[in-house]
Amino acid sequence: MKFSMRAVGLPVLALATAPLLSPVASAFDISVSGFIRQEMAYKINNHQNIQNPNGNPLNGTKLTNAAVADPNACGLLDALASGACSAGLIPATLDKEENNLESDWNVFATRAEIEFNMNFTNNLSGVVKVRGYYQPDVFEDYGNPNLFGVNNHGNEATYLSISDDDYMIDLPSFYLDYAKGPLWVRVGNQQIAWGESLFFRVADVANGLDLRRHLFLDFGAEEYADERLSAPGIRASYILTEGWELEVFAQMFQPSVLPNRGSPYNLTPYPMTVDFEPGFDKVEDSINGGVRLQGQIGNLGVQFFAVSRHNPDPIFKLVPGGATAPPPLGGPLGPSGELVGSQPFYVEPTGDYGLNSWADWFGTTARAGLNGAQVLNHLIDEYGYLEDAFTMFSAFGITDGPGDPHFSTKEQGDIIVDTLVTAFGGGLQAGAEAIYASENVFGLGANYIFYAEPDSFLDQLVVRFEASYTPNKKFTNPGVTSNFIEEDEWVASLVFEKYHRFSDSFPATFFIFEWMHKSESDMLGRHLSGLGGDRGRLPTGGEANGGWDGLVFAFQQPFPNLTWRADLSVLYDLNGGYMIQPAVRYKPSGDWTIEAFANFIDASDNASIFLPMEWSDDLTMRVTYQF
Repeated sequence: MKFSMRAVGLPVLALATAPLLSPVASAFDISVSGFIRQEMAYKINNHQNIQNPNGNPLNGTKLTNAAVADPNACGLLDALASGACSAGLIPATLDKEENNLESDWNVFATRAEIEFNMNFTNNLSGVVKVRGYYQPDVFEDYGNPNLFGVNNHGNEATYLSISDDDYMIDLPSFYLDYAKGPLWVRVGNQQIAWGESLFFRVADVANGLDLRRHLFLDFGAEEYADERLSAPGIRASYILTEGWELEVFAQMFQPSVLPNRGSPYNLTPYPMTVDFEPGFDKVEDSINGGVRLQGQIGNLGVQFFAVSRHNPDPIFKLVPGGATAPPPLGGPLGPSGELVGSQPFYVEPTGDYGLNSWADWFGTTARAGLNGAQVLNHLIDEYGYLEDAFTMFSAFGITDGPGDPHFSTKEQGDIIVDTLVTAFGGGLQAGAEAIYASENVFGLGANYIFYAEPDSFLDQLVVRFEASYTPNKKFTNPGVTSNFIEEDEWVASLVFEKYHRFSDSFPATFFIFEWMHKSESDMLGRHLSGLGGDRGRLPTGGEANGGWDGLVFAFQQPFPNLTWRADLSVLYDLNGGYMIQPAVRYKPSGDWTIEAFANFIDASDNASIFLPMEWSDDLTMRVTYQF
């Protein structure tokens, strides 16, 4: 709907925008549009999220206690517990209780959006978009998951949002646009989208992502439009000469938002509790900024960009847990005099929600892209309590040598973890903190349209190339230590896209093929050195293969009269894994749209980006009424 009204009732807005009003208009236009949508993603397999308690692959298993089976570790337990191991008083197995809770839905939500488009003058306009999202708790899982609360801005994920466990309301767009001659300026809460690739992000570095709703598993063709996070800022462009444009932005720092612990798409191992607030508080007042120059050199389009930012994607370090353990582990051990509460791990008594065996420890850390052996060895060096405890272990021949608290083999690690959980009397949980590192990103891009014989497959083929370079980029250390990995990273993508008409009876088919390469991390931002492990082996890394590579193929085929459209998107990880997303769209009228798509996901091992979501094969239906 659309209507006009006199501007006499807007003195505050007139004062705020007076510098931009030239000339002042006597009326303004406002149009209102929006939609209400039901989004439902139903699981098409019986698997559960492996990062949540009901999806732990060890549920219902009994594993031999490596500490009891090893004579050296048994001797240590005898010394700690008055001969209990030799006397057979310590359980010979470490058991994980069966968890029969199952979730059938990944998403079952109602969404509503209302957008107000306003024209104040010929030069000044504005947009306000209000988004509401309600997700009732239809997930059988541990406790009542908090789906939307994040301890960044108080309990909020963004500057302009209100949320609770099962709903969120925010303003993804809230800005004014001013355009006059070669100058364009946007002020307010906004997205800045520089990249043009499906799934991949190279030039698209201005904003982080909100992954709380359906991760990044919505329609691939939507290119992160729903996930990209807005933030208050100023963006401006100026046409320098015909074909050349300079763009700049300055925007308040807004971190990416990961799915919450225990939520359907949780990516964080359940035994780890992450505190986001301290890291955000350190950079809350920071401003990200960037500049981009775009232009044409003949038929070649080029761009150059530079962005100075705090990376919105967090990196992690372990922090002290502040818990206590029973004697003798609860008291001072050795010259440091530090208690167990001064180190990151604390005890969950039942072992059901903590890491209660070597298989649980090494399997969970590997799935998170971490190295379970490095975690312990690094923390030995950082926390006096662990150094003292492991020095005691060395006296019984469990570590590398007498007086040396470190260990180097997976077999030693199995015995050490089982000794720890047996001595503690429960499963191990950990506390971690998110850090947002500063960095500079430099990049370039080019696009070229090839022309050939009309109606041939190569005619009007569009080729796009983007590359970025980030010096001294910081990554989470696979040992989750405060000594972050710091390396230069190169990222590049090559895209081929084309509209081609195969039949006069059908509209043109759109094809796209993409390749992406990252030198130091995978598409999820995990450093390659922590990938490839599992509960039976330590990570082998991906650097030996020269980095991470991914491929995308997609097409869209509208049908005659445009009522139907068929889509297919395929994302392939050369480390071993894929996601196939067939989709169909039915639009019987201008008001109604029905979309259905399926996600089929597979990962060969923990080196694949798809391992954290391999469980999540689902069929999604979205029914939308637009107004």
